[in-house]
Amino acid sequence: MDDKILEVKNLHVSFDTYAGEVKAIRDLSFEVRRGETLAIVGESGSGKSVTVQTIMKLIPMPPGRIKSGEIWFEGQDLVKVSDKVMRQLRGGKIGMIFQDPMTSLNPTIKIGKQIMEVIKLHKKVSNAEAKKLAIEMLDKVGIPKPKDRFKQYPHEFSGGMRQRVVIAIALAAEPDLLICDEPTTALDVTIQAQILELINQLKNEMNIGVILITHDLGVVAETADRVIVMYAGEKLEEANVVDLFYDPKHPYTWGLLESLPRLDMDSNERLKAIPGTPPDLLNPPKGDPFAARSDYAMVIDYEEEPPLVDLGNNHFVKSWLYVEGAPKIDPPFRLKRKDKTDGEDL
Repeated sequence: MDDKILEVKNLHVSFDTYAGEVKAIRDLSFEVRRGETLAIVGESGSGKSVTVQTIMKLIPMPPGRIKSGEIWFEGQDLVKVSDKVMRQLRGGKIGMIFQDPMTSLNPTIKIGKQIMEVIKLHKKVSNAEAKKLAIEMLDKVGIPKPKDRFKQYPHEFSGGMRQRVVIAIALAAEPDLLICDEPTTALDVTIQAQILELINQLKNEMNIGVILITHDLGVVAETADRVIVMYAGEKLEEANVVDLFYDPKHPYTWGLLESLPRLDMDSNERLKAIPGTPPDLLNPPKGDPFAARSDYAMVIDYEEEPPLVDLGNNHFVKSWLYVEGAPKIDPPFRLKRKDKTDGEDL
């Protein structure tokens, strides 16, 4: 049985602005399977949030438009489905957690009623049954005294508890896919760890697929199974989480990893920032979009779009560095693997 839940194929998304066409997503492809967490990482403006909002059909159209591509979810191409079908899927089969829980909740409605609304919209149950399920969901996401908290307003909850309520709403209709758009941005690190642990626990209990949008590679290392590195609306690298950290291939991934603080760093060692700024997607470069910021760019990187190279073990990189005849380059950064039994590098 195929456990693939979502498959995005050659997706192109643009926004028509007064200045011209902003090509926000360019030829993006990936898939999500049941029981796994796919992390999408990259700088602000790389296209992460636009990608998941397009899947949910939440981008305003116009000015946004899906130029081409397919988004297959459980046998349906979401690009072609009607608004009515999409409303049934959104919140029902596909749940989403947004960045700021306070703006995700209606401040004038008690949280119990907000959870019940989702349940009643997607399940044929009575008010009493919907209330029971809502209280059970509050308990499942770790809200203490759920029967009492059911009657409270969002402002009566802390930031971490509000995010738990948002998770309860996203999972109330028992979706097959959960999209998390930087769900811990507004939280302190202690609560962040609890929320990520909760999402992972519920993913395993409910056997659902998870897409995690983040710019925090520490979060990725803790929670993800596979990782996509996006830049300028494109996928530059895709790998399982272990390979991405221990054997990264694209110069942009090297730059992201070098900018992270590490426990093995010397006290006087400085973090390295990636020089320059991302390209203007009104006029995206015709070659490698990262070439202008890369120390490893070749002439061809400025002239022709690089191919997506299959390195094996489901590791893909979009770079001219891995085609036949390219110069051999040692990565400037790579974590060392340690064997837990003898401590030697793998």
